[in-house]
Amino acid sequence: MGIKTADRTLDLIELYAHEQCALTLSQISDKLGVPPSSTHGLVQTMLERGYLYELSRREGYYPTKKLERSTKLISDGDFVWRGITPYLQRLSSEIAETVLLAKRQGNKVIYLEVAECTQSVRFSPLVGETKSLHCSATGKALLGALNEHDLDKELSKLKLDSRTNETITDIHELKTEILNQKKQGWYQVIGENIPDLMSIAIPFRLNDEIYVLGAGGPINRFKPLIKEHADAMLATQQQLLKSF
Repeated sequence: MGIKTADRTLDLIELYAHEQCALTLSQISDKLGVPPSSTHGLVQTMLERGYLYELSRREGYYPTKKLERSTKLISDGDFVWRGITPYLQRLSSEIAETVLLAKRQGNKVIYLEVAECTQSVRFSPLVGETKSLHCSATGKALLGALNEHDLDKELSKLKLDSRTNETITDIHELKTEILNQKKQGWYQVIGENIPDLMSIAIPFRLNDEIYVLGAGGPINRFKPLIKEHADAMLATQQQLLKSF
């Protein structure tokens, strides 16, 4: 459960990212479903801190460059951005598919970085997006990195809800698949989370934490080259282990 004030602040930032235009107090209140008095307090705080400015009373408010500057400074200090992103970009260019870096967050997978390919039809995940562990390649890779005792423990906690007709919802079948894929060195899903999309993933350890390298694309294009893609990802995994 989130803290209401923090949730509303983040909702406001995401609202501006979506709308990309100035908004009045009443528009913000309506779009966020927040009472006018609370909206006024939120906007006033953002104004006082320099994150919003008023175009005019009629036009409303828009974010200043302070937010962009702050996020840029944060990104510059992130070892993922400084160190790992170039590897993802090179791998994406090599296999001509979208590549991502992920990590576990609670009972979900969170995407930390995405190198999107230039194909007109492509896998287009978002940084900060989360996915379920049981029906994503990155999730299976994170589960596969556990020893069998811990795997059993974690699987017992998961809600194996169905996302498509291909989603595995039986705990024993899921465990068998994870263990079998562990032997081949990489994990995969074919239409289990999104129809017509497949992805593969490989876990690796940095600073005693498990990260996952993932790649995905349309089944008809990705599947015939799955072995080549997996080999390229394994090579990138080894490069990362040597570099970090």
